[in-house]
Amino acid sequence: MQLFLNSEHQKAYQLLKNQSFQEALVLFDNLVYLFPEEANLYSDRGVLHIHLKNKLEALSDFDKAVELDKNYGYRYAARAYAKDFFGDTEAALLDYEVAVKLDPEDAISINNLGLLQEKLGYQKKAKENFQRADRLAKMNEAYAELMETEQPSELLNKQAEPIYTNEESSTKKSISSEFAKIFSSRKQFLDFLKFVKKGGKIE
Repeated sequence: MQLFLNSEHQKAYQLLKNQSFQEALVLFDNLVYLFPEEANLYSDRGVLHIHLKNKLEALSDFDKAVELDKNYGYRYAARAYAKDFFGDTEAALLDYEVAVKLDPEDAISINNLGLLQEKLGYQKKAKENFQRADRLAKMNEAYAELMETEQPSELLNKQAEPIYTNEESSTKKSISSEFAKIFSSRKQFLDFLKFVKKGGKIE
């Protein structure tokens, strides 16, 4: 679930989702002025600037989000998406590589890294990352099914291995958790994976 600083942040985020971009921008500008050290505000406003096709503003916001939260893979993945959207695929690839290094079990970042590798002609690496992303997506799907069908006490009794075994990954939310704010079901999430694997972009 999205964590909001206050009701104004929640309102701005909802306006963004509803594509009321100019209204959302006014609120995000005010919020950034009031809370200049909140990385999520810059990241959210960066997404807004992508929709508005504001290249310099979007990249500046994602740069600031990375500066404030250097060890969070989602920051690099979000900036990578922006860089590729505005035509700098090679720089985007480097950011996705950092995102995957910070969160090596993030299926979406791995998949998107594969997309850019394929785009730049690195077919073997792209194929390896597509396969890796598919394995992780299936693992996450199986875990979600387990969570839906079993009670918490039953899960504890199983003493199952955690999905995130990497220490860094266990302390940081993955980009998958960020997208979980948007997608209300596992099917929507998997449909999105198929969409981006076909090269989907914001229109």
